[in-house]
Amino acid sequence: MTDATNMSAIDRVWTNFDVFNLMNFDIDASIDAKYAFGHIPSIPGYIRNMKFGIVDANVLVVHHKLGPIGEYEVNRETFTCPQPSNLNPIADKVLECRMNNGTNVFQVDSGDRYFLTYTITTGGYRELVNTDNSQLFATEIYDGVSSQQNMEYRFDYDKPVHCQEFGTCSSGEVPLQLEEDITKKPIKPKWSGWSDRDLSVVKRYAFEVWKMEYSLDYSVLREPDILTDYNPVPEFITEVLASNNAFPEYEPKGPGVYSTILEVADRANNSRYVRRIAIFDKSSEISIKSSYRLFVSSASNQSNFSWQTTPNSQQTTTLIVQWENHFINEVHENGHFLARVQDYTPRLSDEGKRVDYKKIESQFDDYDGSRTKNEISNINSIVRFEINHGTPSTIPPTNGWENIFPLTENKSIVLSGVNIRDGDPYQVWVRAHDVMGNEKTDSTVVHFDHSPPLVYPPTFKKNIDDGKFPFSSSVTVAAKDEDSGISKVSFKFVVSSTGKVKNQKDFMINSQTQTYCNQLIKECYCISKGECFMIDSVLDIDNCWLKVPIDRTEDEVHSLQVIVYNLAMLSSMTSYNLGKVDSFNGIKEYYSPSNITISKTSDTSLGISWIQAPSCYDRAGILIRLFRPDNTTRDFKVHKDATTFDLTGLSPTTHYWFELFTKYGNDTNFVMSGSPAILKFQTAEASVGFPPGGVAGLSAGFILLLVVVVVVLLFLGRTGRLQPAKARMTQGIRTIRNTIRVRSQTNGGYNNRAYSSKFDDDIYYYGQMNTSGATSSIISRKDTSLESELTQGKFATMYLAKYYGNHRDAQTVVAKVVKDDQKEENVMKMKAKINFYTEKVGHHKNVVDFIGYVEDDVRGSFMVLEYCESGVLKEFLISKKSDITVDLEERLFRMVFGVCLGMDYLSSKKVVHRRLAARNILLDHLLEPKITRFGPEPDAEQEGEERIPLKWMAPECMKSTMNANELSDVFSFGVVMWEIFSLGDTPYPGIQSREVATRLKQGYKMKKPEYCDDAFYKIMLKCWHYDPNKRSGFAAVKDQLSKMFQEGPSEEYYYRSNDL
Repeated sequence: MTDATNMSAIDRVWTNFDVFNLMNFDIDASIDAKYAFGHIPSIPGYIRNMKFGIVDANVLVVHHKLGPIGEYEVNRETFTCPQPSNLNPIADKVLECRMNNGTNVFQVDSGDRYFLTYTITTGGYRELVNTDNSQLFATEIYDGVSSQQNMEYRFDYDKPVHCQEFGTCSSGEVPLQLEEDITKKPIKPKWSGWSDRDLSVVKRYAFEVWKMEYSLDYSVLREPDILTDYNPVPEFITEVLASNNAFPEYEPKGPGVYSTILEVADRANNSRYVRRIAIFDKSSEISIKSSYRLFVSSASNQSNFSWQTTPNSQQTTTLIVQWENHFINEVHENGHFLARVQDYTPRLSDEGKRVDYKKIESQFDDYDGSRTKNEISNINSIVRFEINHGTPSTIPPTNGWENIFPLTENKSIVLSGVNIRDGDPYQVWVRAHDVMGNEKTDSTVVHFDHSPPLVYPPTFKKNIDDGKFPFSSSVTVAAKDEDSGISKVSFKFVVSSTGKVKNQKDFMINSQTQTYCNQLIKECYCISKGECFMIDSVLDIDNCWLKVPIDRTEDEVHSLQVIVYNLAMLSSMTSYNLGKVDSFNGIKEYYSPSNITISKTSDTSLGISWIQAPSCYDRAGILIRLFRPDNTTRDFKVHKDATTFDLTGLSPTTHYWFELFTKYGNDTNFVMSGSPAILKFQTAEASVGFPPGGVAGLSAGFILLLVVVVVVLLFLGRTGRLQPAKARMTQGIRTIRNTIRVRSQTNGGYNNRAYSSKFDDDIYYYGQMNTSGATSSIISRKDTSLESELTQGKFATMYLAKYYGNHRDAQTVVAKVVKDDQKEENVMKMKAKINFYTEKVGHHKNVVDFIGYVEDDVRGSFMVLEYCESGVLKEFLISKKSDITVDLEERLFRMVFGVCLGMDYLSSKKVVHRRLAARNILLDHLLEPKITRFGPEPDAEQEGEERIPLKWMAPECMKSTMNANELSDVFSFGVVMWEIFSLGDTPYPGIQSREVATRLKQGYKMKKPEYCDDAFYKIMLKCWHYDPNKRSGFAAVKDQLSKMFQEGPSEEYYYRSNDL
């Protein structure tokens, strides 16, 4: 639509609308007759009537086409308004002419032109009469005056073109070029060579800059996606008219990979787009990862890769240098600056006329320059390595550098013709370069040695009194190596009759300072490396290293092999005959506890304590044998590590004595200590009744107390506070159990909130089941002893307890007992939990073990569970933040694997956790993870009262966990992995819980935690797929993790980090 009103020039419109097939014309015109004809004199008598106004309105449409030799006319047609005429001039009102039956256009091609001429003609008429008889004798028409305005429609369906497409570029014209596509300076584009082939011509250029994001799903860089609720905008956009020769520039706010897109548009709004990729970064640096070394791997690994052995006869020496993961540009690596760029996703629609019209044709995408669509070959965002080597120097060499090609993190260096002597050092430098031109240099030094150390006969002292161990001997080892010094001494205790190595112990030899060595010239020496060593090393031996099995009765003769290693880990050996092993103190000697002390006594009990005797053998338990006056006995089994015990059930004023034994070995193969500790004692007198005066006084006091209680109750009742007071009294008054003993010291796991049942008070449908089928899990009440209270929940109390079943010594367990109020609801909950564990859960090493349940207690059935003495996983992780060791890092990987094994087992049992988090995982004494706090679907969920921990929950379960399943637990497992490798940090740091759902929907995923490697992070990301159908089940996750571990002794798994 166009409008030529009040225009003197031609109103020209360019369009690319390709469904044009009809023209309608509107003419609005008016004339002010009084103004235009007011100068006409009064009408004479011979004119009876006259009228002036618009007498004609029409539009002339001329259609032109563009042919091979120029423009030609194909049609001409005039459309006239029907209302005005010479005899019906329209004046003093607006002529409104709507010609809706305009021309039909059957074909419009690019280059077509419609020229429209609108013409308005004024005029009128007059009627002449005969003045004699007043008869009309003529009607005269006035010659009109015409006014015209012109409009033109031009059609252009052809997009702009670039001279490269036709090979007509003459002076290096480019569709789009960046001054530097890897830059620390502002992004500066330029372009040239665009045209529209003599049609509507290029009108404008639009230049925009987008910060690219990395797609974890497709491992590519891309422009931000347009989502239903999120429409991204470019970081920079500007428009440049074709008549303006100035190019824009833009400096991004921070490092990143940026997509620059140029739109080239003609007057008809036909557009083409060009893309170029740029890396902007003026702040990042290459850093060195201390956890990954630069080292000479051909050197001895036992020497920490510091010494390489080279035989004298060898003329050439090969050094193999490795620096895997040693260098990194963390900004580039975390931002995936060098990753492949995805093809541009078409977008933008023009009200249905054009769909996804913004697209990048392949010929105009980025295949030129330093940063193209293709991935840039790199290792940890390092694009080039150089290496150099020579005699040691504190300053890196300035020349002689060799490029490492192809790009790799190792290099073999052949040293030929280099004079290498024992003790000589040699230095290797490696220089890393990133794409920005930053560089980082590091080096390592290796020493050479081919000769073993000199070793002299050792001096042995047996059964010394002031040794390091309870049963000690000592060996003085004399050794010397003036080239590489002494690194380690290894003792091998060998059975002379069989040659079997009974035990082996290593001793690291510490170096001395030059100053110290100068004071002991005859006893100390120094090597060229600058370290000094003593010739003699006095080393303590624990006689227990020579122990023989408990069931071995024959004498054994051992010899001692002494192996001495230099720093290059070359060794020499000598030996010494130790003789019979039973000549060593501590061998075949089994001692009872000592220093027995009475800690408390009463008429029916006795409390004792003792000191554990030193021994070379493992304790299996402690036995207290009580002798009564009638010579009958009673045995008390005590935990092997206990140092206190209460003897109960005694009679007043009675003489007793007991023997205290230590049991050595194990449950099936053991011996008792030969000479038991013995103690005689007498219990106190029994308590007696009150005398008559005392009874009277007590009665009077009780009556007075009763009166006070009645007054208080009346007051509470009248003030409405009776019920709360009763509740507090019920809570305070507890049933006294004769099996509960209060401990003076609390184990670190006793006050563990992991045993709190406040999250476990859901009513299960299992509460309606009968427990008669679970007889194998029934435990006799007489086999359990409740020791001390751990914590209280909403319906149960947790106790530390002892379990004496299964023909074993006392086992520390946890007893979960219904509270004293015995509410029906709580009793049903306990029954439900018992049934759930017996019927559904079963046993797995990574799930808190349900040992059984007691049903013959006066308080009803209660559960007996595994005791996890190391407490809650989350609290353990937090406690280790300031104590990071290599062993702990290894342990983190094994914890993740253990949690996965436990969840895979629960999933195989059709158990959905719904609350998987580090706070709901316990650790036993071996730090093995144990999953807890799971169960069937709670009623609170059905009533819409569920409290959901959003930061651990899968997106589909953030409103309700009613439909939670294995795949939602997998998402939570990914969060648990993040918690473990961040040492107990709260997930989504800096993000409030209410924001998590929105951020996840936008594709947000937490960054890799500090102690996690890439392989585990990839598994973490797979667990966090927004679409649950894209997540793997626990069986698949377990298979992925299993490939990274190797099985060790005792079913432990060790992480093979070198396999990644």
